[in-house]
Amino acid sequence: MKKFLLLFMLLIGTMLFAQNNNDWDEWQKTSCYSKIYYRIKNEKKQGEQFHWKIQFRSDYPELISFNYHVTDKMEQYNITTHRKTLEAKKTSEEIDIYTEEDDIFLLVDKVSLSPYPEKFEECE
Repeated sequence: MKKFLLLFMLLIGTMLFAQNNNDWDEWQKTSCYSKIYYRIKNEKKQGEQFHWKIQFRSDYPELISFNYHVTDKMEQYNITTHRKTLEAKKTSEEIDIYTEEDDIFLLVDKVSLSPYPEKFEECE
C-alpha cells in the first residue's frame, strides 16, 4: 500500500509540473532591455514548417511599445517584424510563428514609453 501511495504521489506531482510548465522555455531578458522578457514554446511541426509560440512580459511601471523581429537564420531575412504594446507589468497573449528551420532568433528594439514609435529608449 505504501508503494502504491508513493507512486500515486509521484504521478500527481509529475502531472502538476507538466500542466504548469506547458513546455514553455524559461523567461529570458531581451539582449538590450532588462525589463522586457520573452519565452518561447516549440509546438509540433506543421507539414514542412516548424511552429513556435512567443510571449512577452513587461516589468516597466508604465505602458511600453517595442518592435520585435523573428528570424530562423541569424542575420538573414525576417520572418516577422511587428510593433507590440504592453500595459505595465503585463504578459502578452501568445504569438504564433512558423519557420522553415528548427531554430529561431528574436530581437527587440525601438522601445518607447508610449504606444507610439517615438522617443526611443537607449539600449542598456
